[in-house]
Amino acid sequence: MDASRDIMESAKPPKPPRPGTSGRSPEEVDGARSVNPLLWTITACAVAAAVFTGITAWETHQDRANTELIYCSFYSGDQLQQEGEERTLTDYEKRLVDQLGCD
Repeated sequence: MDASRDIMESAKPPKPPRPGTSGRSPEEVDGARSVNPLLWTITACAVAAAVFTGITAWETHQDRANTELIYCSFYSGDQLQQEGEERTLTDYEKRLVDQLGCD
């Protein structure tokens, strides 16, 4: 028995290629169409993550700068003099002033 006789062939003629495919196979066109929305979604998520990371970093920087300003103002010479008496810094306060780089 010949193997070619076992293969059933379709009675329908093959479909002509779609216009605008520029010679690409239908599988390539369908693959390109399905990848495009996925790439846009990945790109949009990456941009959104970068924006939110940048905003978070900026807010954290601003909070630390404000906290440093508050602590340095609190431990500056003007705040240490209360009602005419001189107040000295404890060891912890001196280390904190040194770590913050207060003048």
